[in-house]
Amino acid sequence: MTDQADGLPIIPHLAGEFYTWLWWSSEQAGAVFELPQPVGTVDLWVDERLAFRYPDDLRVAAVMTGDNPAASLEARAALAGGKVLQEIRVGIRRDDREFIVTLKGPAAHVSALKLPQVVTDGDEEVLFERMHLYEEVSFVVQGLFRQFAALRMGEAWQTDVQPALHDWILGRG
Repeated sequence: MTDQADGLPIIPHLAGEFYTWLWWSSEQAGAVFELPQPVGTVDLWVDERLAFRYPDDLRVAAVMTGDNPAASLEARAALAGGKVLQEIRVGIRRDDREFIVTLKGPAAHVSALKLPQVVTDGDEEVLFERMHLYEEVSFVVQGLFRQFAALRMGEAWQTDVQPALHDWILGRG
């Protein structure tokens, strides 16, 4: 099943692979991602929500919430049982700013975005600051997806990443 986003086809499994890669990479890389400029270094962790679906259905079948659901046996069991991620809430730290964002669905829509505290006074200044922060988190998510896409299209995906992901899902790595 494919859908359209901005005139381009959406491949439902790709977002689930991206979400799983984010989860796995955050654990493997000590949560540090080096992204091209203008982003630079970011810390990323899985926050308080993971939602799973069956591969042939876009509806959510299981939701894990609470403190550190990524560490739960149920979350890994959902992946090992053939479910794919439909939503992932991640925390992102860049410099002294911390964002919480939920990526949702096959097009990785941003939802439930929590921006850092705005310290600017005045209505117009607050609006511009919030716009700047939204743009910043957008650059981070785009940078993460570009890094994933480059890896996913390369040789290393089949030879190194996919076997390591499989072992991680099954608790062997």
